[in-house]
Amino acid sequence: MDQYSSIITSVRDRLYRLALRVVNDADEAEDVVQDVLVKSWKKRDQIVGLDNPPAWLMRMTKHQAIDRLRSAKVRCARETEAAAPDFVAHTPFQITATNDTLGHIHRLLQQLPPDQRSVLHLREVEGMDYKEIAEATGLSLSQVKTYLHRGRGKLRGLLLQQRIVES
Repeated sequence: MDQYSSIITSVRDRLYRLALRVVNDADEAEDVVQDVLVKSWKKRDQIVGLDNPPAWLMRMTKHQAIDRLRSAKVRCARETEAAAPDFVAHTPFQITATNDTLGHIHRLLQQLPPDQRSVLHLREVEGMDYKEIAEATGLSLSQVKTYLHRGRGKLRGLLLQQRIVES
């Protein structure tokens, strides 16, 4: 397997999850990733030579997803779960309660400004560090920290306001 293929293999799922968070539609997210892969194939020699190809691909995916939202004005009422939840539920009640809480959190995330939402997603879902997030989004390190802090605070405030969690 050549270098380009191994880079794409290692980052493809992350690209999809990022696109899904931005466009909120599974089919649209797949289309965004497909567009990114086609465009990146044309620049594969340049991509292989980059210091951090995954960050470049994440940035390209973010921009492609935002462009798709702007051009198609795609809005989705319900968000598709992108990644398997990190919990083990043993009863139908626990599964339902957890899914209900996750649904509330995902709905509230949509109320955050796009940059805060993207930074939160990259940090909390993708597990990227601040430097990787800065490279992927084109934001400065201090902007990443600020958006993360403000996004977490606003999300916590919304969760408390709607009594989804208690203080």
